[in-house]
Amino acid sequence: MEFRKGVFGWSYVAVLFLVGLATFAVHEFAHWLAGTALGYPMVITPNQVWSRTPMEAAHAMWVDAAGPLVTCVQAAVGLVLVRGRRSQFGFALLYMAFFMRLLAAALTPFNPNDEARISAAFGLGPWSLPVLVAAVLFGCVFVASRRLKLTFRDQLVSYLVASVVVSLVVFGSRAMGG
Repeated sequence: MEFRKGVFGWSYVAVLFLVGLATFAVHEFAHWLAGTALGYPMVITPNQVWSRTPMEAAHAMWVDAAGPLVTCVQAAVGLVLVRGRRSQFGFALLYMAFFMRLLAAALTPFNPNDEARISAAFGLGPWSLPVLVAAVLFGCVFVASRRLKLTFRDQLVSYLVASVVVSLVVFGSRAMGG
C-alpha cells in the first residue's frame, strides 16, 4: 500500500472536530426532546440523557430510538452530500455518525447502548441492532471513501480526530457529573 498525501487538510480536521461535537449534542438533544415531548422531566449532559421520573417501557424505547434515528439521518445527509458533491463536510457528517454508533456498540457489554436496549426489548438480544446499525454505517463510509478516493492517511486523520472528540465529550461529561 502506498502512503500518499491525503485528500484532507487542516480545514477538514477543524470541520470534523466541530461536526463531532455537534453530533453528540444533536444526538443527546433528540433523546431529551423525545422524552420532553412525552411529558417526562428530562436531564441532559453532553453524553447522557435521563428522566427524573420512571418511564413507561414503550416511552423509554421511543426516547432510546430518537438519538440513533437522528444520527442515522445525519449519516444519510452526509452520504448524499458526498455522492452528489464530493463534499468533505458530508464525509465528516457520515464518519462521525459511524464512529459514534460503532463505539457505542463496542461498549454494550459494559453499558448497553440505545440500539442494544431496543434490540433486547424486542427479544433480538443486545447485539442485533447495534451490529446492524454499525454495519450499515460502515458500508456508507466505505462507499463515501471510495467516492472521495480517500487515502490511509485520510482515514487515520478521521479516526484520530473522532477519537479526540469522543474522549473530550465522554470524559468531559463525567467530569461535569453526567
